[in-house]
Amino acid sequence: MIDISILDKLSYKSNLNKSLKNTLRKFNKEDIMTELLDIRGFYEKNQLLTTIKFDYRIKSFQSSLLKYDKYFPSTELKKCFNDLLGFRIVIDNYNELDNISLENFRIADMRNGKANDDGYRGIHLYYQKSNRHYPIELQINTVKDRIFNDWLHQELYKYVSNNNIGIELRKKYDDGIITSLEDFKGELKNHVLYNI
Repeated sequence: MIDISILDKLSYKSNLNKSLKNTLRKFNKEDIMTELLDIRGFYEKNQLLTTIKFDYRIKSFQSSLLKYDKYFPSTELKKCFNDLLGFRIVIDNYNELDNISLENFRIADMRNGKANDDGYRGIHLYYQKSNRHYPIELQINTVKDRIFNDWLHQELYKYVSNNNIGIELRKKYDDGIITSLEDFKGELKNHVLYNI
């Protein structure tokens, strides 16, 4: 896991002069967009990230803009931009988290799927130093779930809006019918062709 002191150092404090619990409508869009660019710059120059043993990604400005458009006006700013910095942590078994204190994190447990299930599995932890700091996301997956989640992300999420396809592919993965990316692509192609 990543030490809280490191997450504190990586936490970006907003200059918007409001709690990030406020909804997007309470902020000027141009001010938010300027701050998002500042945050990218902060993370791109931050040498501390190079010392962390986990994979990480800085959300692209374009993806952030799409999220803003999707969640405006009634979503809290901190929920819209809860993953500007995200770490991917792979573990053998989710039970490994049972012995770790998670009291400083908001937990999204998706081991059995999301509320609006799309096949994704994992646990996301969100660390937020204060209501004026942007959250940092820790995506925790087993090796098996990470592989399937990556396939979903690269082959499905950005192109298909029907969550049922992801659920059906997940079932085939869990049943051992899908065991490779080629299998995944083949089943996806069959599903799309069969259901046109």
